[in-house]
Amino acid sequence: MNLSLQDIAPDQVDALKKQSQAAYDVEVKRLQDQNVHPKSLAGGGSRQGICGYFRFESSDSVDGSHAETIQITALSAMIGPDAPQQGIRVRFSGQATGTGTHLNTSDLYLLGMAPEAVNLIGVQLTLQLSISAGSIKVYIFEGTRLQAVLVNPQQSPPDFDGEFSGSGVGTFTQA
Repeated sequence: MNLSLQDIAPDQVDALKKQSQAAYDVEVKRLQDQNVHPKSLAGGGSRQGICGYFRFESSDSVDGSHAETIQITALSAMIGPDAPQQGIRVRFSGQATGTGTHLNTSDLYLLGMAPEAVNLIGVQLTLQLSISAGSIKVYIFEGTRLQAVLVNPQQSPPDFDGEFSGSGVGTFTQA
């Protein structure tokens, strides 16, 4: 399947930006409630889009533990102030380890906003992945600083099912 980042309608992009910002605001509030150092909260700068089609693939634990590792990849993604209309083409590769159900999905569109998102290219990022009731949230941190929350469009019925909660690392590289 050949998917274009422009296949998402402008009203869907606007809804996803709002959903991403709401998830971001909730996480910032949670961090503030935990008395996290203010430098751990992303600062100013222009908000830029991060969007793309992501694949989530479970790999079985090899050590007999109940931990699940999910490989996260995006071969077609974009970062920039006008994404998805235009920006820097990037790929993403990462993984998260945690607990949950076996999951294999592909071509899930995710979108988020980050201050100066282009500065995230080529940097190893820390991830928190939350999957629940057809909803995926990928929390992206640079060091301890929350940068963005990538979210997927809500579908009824959902494109996938399963639950997962875990953390890991990932990197955007220029395509």
